[in-house]
Amino acid sequence: MENLERLHEKYCERLKHALFRSLVFVSTVGALLVLVLYIVLTETYHLDKLLILSSLSILLLLLLALTHTSCSGSLLVILSTVLCSILYGANLSLSSHVTPLIVWLLILATHTMLPIGLGLASGLATCWIVGFVAFSIVNADEESGRDDLYTRLSADLLFLLGAKVTGIYYRLMTERKHQKTFESTKTCIESRVKLECEREQQEQLLLSVIPAYIAAEVKRSIMLKMADACQDISNKQTSFHEMYVQRHNNVSILYADIVNFTPLSEQLSASDLVKTLNELFGRFDQIAQENQCMRIKILGDCYYCVSGLPEPRSDHAHCCVEMGLDMIDAIA
Repeated sequence: MENLERLHEKYCERLKHALFRSLVFVSTVGALLVLVLYIVLTETYHLDKLLILSSLSILLLLLLALTHTSCSGSLLVILSTVLCSILYGANLSLSSHVTPLIVWLLILATHTMLPIGLGLASGLATCWIVGFVAFSIVNADEESGRDDLYTRLSADLLFLLGAKVTGIYYRLMTERKHQKTFESTKTCIESRVKLECEREQQEQLLLSVIPAYIAAEVKRSIMLKMADACQDISNKQTSFHEMYVQRHNNVSILYADIVNFTPLSEQLSASDLVKTLNELFGRFDQIAQENQCMRIKILGDCYYCVSGLPEPRSDHAHCCVEMGLDMIDAIA
């Protein structure tokens, strides 16, 4: 599950990186467009504005190039702060009167598109609001009265605070949605892994009871019955179970019973007895595989195996004899 948590963190980082790259791309296109329009439509150039627009475009192009590299989290935080500072400073430098719409967009982008924490984003947004209010007061027209200034600033401040609240709400809801999606995916993966483990346990249990080739036939028959039941619901179940019986000639069967098992079972506890039998029959299974025998059944302390199945062998009797001798050596 730690790998799953780490995968979720990497996914969130990549998502934030993609949003930040989109913001830088849009800002770069906007800056280049403003620069081109200023050169084309303006008859008399202001060198300071032309220099600011050119520098802004170059810096944004550099930032755009950096975002397409594998940046670390701390570098993205620095780039985010630099980007917002550049956009905010350029906005203040190009005009003596800053429209609140630009600052509103910057505040919203700070909360929703920058790969920084919510605390840092809220702090930056507060700085943008304080800077906007201070700049508006310093550059206020002396002819306009204080009442008009305070009224306009109050309206602008509410407008910007609305952007801040909207950005925080969107950020929290988005993170909550991502977390719920991650939890749902995690639950789905856990259920699938659990189901796969249970399927393997059932497979091992089935193979411990019947041979593999018969188990495959049983499963195939069950799948066919399920398919027929889905196609024809009106089918009625038969009163008799299907028998998986085959006739085999020229085979040898070994029946092994542990001597003095009853006194042994009286001396050991139930858990120790089961553990002892499990270890013993596990060794018997290895011996059976080495001697080309196949276990048929385990019943208490009785061990049944056969040689000559599923592939016929001419030396099946010899294999059973060797199997019995090796079992005696294993018990001794």
